Amino acid sequence: MRALAVGLAGAAALAASFVVIPEAAACGGCFVPAQVGAPTVVSGHRMVMSISKQQTVLWDQIQYQGDPEEFAWVLPVKAGARVEESTDAFFEALEATTRVTVRSREISCASPDSGCGFGCGDDAEAGSDGGYAGSEGGVDVVHQGSVGPYETVTLSTSTPGALNAWLQDHGYNVDAASQPVIDQYVAEGFDFIALRLQPGQGVAQMTPVRVVMPGGGLTLPLRMVAIGTGAVTPLVLYFIGEGRHRVENFPEVSFPTSDLIWDFKTQSSNYQQLRNNLMKQDGGGAFLVSFASSGMISSPTTNPSTGALSLLTVYQNQAKANGEAAPGCSIGGSSGMDPVVDTCPAGESFDSAMCAAPAAGEIDARKFGCAGAWDFSTALVGMRPSTVWVTRVEAELPRSSLASDLVVGAAPQNNVSNQLVADRSINVESVCPNGTVVMPAWDRPSPPRTLRIAPYLIGGAALLLMLRRRARAGERRAPSFQS
Repeated sequence: MRALAVGLAGAAALAASFVVIPEAAACGGCFVPAQVGAPTVVSGHRMVMSISKQQTVLWDQIQYQGDPEEFAWVLPVKAGARVEESTDAFFEALEATTRVTVRSREISCASPDSGCGFGCGDDAEAGSDGGYAGSEGGVDVVHQGSVGPYETVTLSTSTPGALNAWLQDHGYNVDAASQPVIDQYVAEGFDFIALRLQPGQGVAQMTPVRVVMPGGGLTLPLRMVAIGTGAVTPLVLYFIGEGRHRVENFPEVSFPTSDLIWDFKTQSSNYQQLRNNLMKQDGGGAFLVSFASSGMISSPTTNPSTGALSLLTVYQNQAKANGEAAPGCSIGGSSGMDPVVDTCPAGESFDSAMCAAPAAGEIDARKFGCAGAWDFSTALVGMRPSTVWVTRVEAELPRSSLASDLVVGAAPQNNVSNQLVADRSINVESVCPNGTVVMPAWDRPSPPRTLRIAPYLIGGAALLLMLRRRARAGERRAPSFQS
């Protein structure tokens, strides 16, 4: 994908229209109805986990291969958990602001008519009640209703094998190999939330959901993830919390930026190849930390995909572009040290008339959302906005790595940039055919009568300068980002 670099004036429009998420899939166990012959396989996972002392929230964007008449997603949860409909904009905003980009080092050419414009870069990588009720076969139906395109049911049991039997009795093709896994969660005191989607209603991709659980939880149920997956499961996981978080019980790797090479002929880097090699270390199961930053919720940060916008603004613009939020949606946010509170009665949405005003020294969670787009309002409850970090980790997990749940812990509180610079280059003659290349040129004064190929620039002044030079140069190429 190639896109022209834009300044501040065009950043909002770009954020509202440019962002596209690639594949994503369920976090819990995936079950296929018994009458469907072809198996359904989970092709990847894209999840968000927000952690505070008050609550833990897990988001999941769900997609599956195949076209079953029905599909089920089952997640072990703490007692008191509730499931809510989320937005694609939430994942799209996180993807746009945290995705890795690579650019070349600055070079100087002796010819004024060659080069790649002002920088070369690429993207390194996007209810009503009814039905079941009461107790049946040793399984208690705690709640049943609907959320968006799903019918939902919360199940509780203390009897080994009862949940599998209940699912089978209600038309799900439960793999016998999953019973020990589910029984183990039952023994550990978990309830279960099950979602069912009817693709015949015209929903080609499951809309995201979020599960809100009381108290701070520091595990992800990877044992359930193994159900319905293939040999390798791609995973992108975001942590939102007060302080930076990490995966504790899997190897963690950092990207070797010194090995990055920029190819001026193809205007791309070897990032993807290096990333794939990292993912295969130690037989797979290593997590790459590709981004970590604090202070980005309400404060603008410069990013090639979005310009100088805050994460909240990117989310707001994308939700409106998707039609998930009204055109008049305006998210103000806050960067204060006071805690964010949910002033609405239990079970009430943030747009309910029953919500109260916050007390002195509290920040209303509704500041971080608007009707149809309450993801950050939910995520930040119990946190102080100025201390919030967003961390992105990635993995390619073989099935053998899904034998234990993922444990989350505290990480060193240092930033990890997603904007990388390739120190080494090849095929430079393709942009400097008539002169000597000087690399790197960061500290050199601009020589007379030479073209300087500068790094990617952000800002209205940079945009105007670029357009003027393009008008004079004609064939000069603009900075580009390639996926």
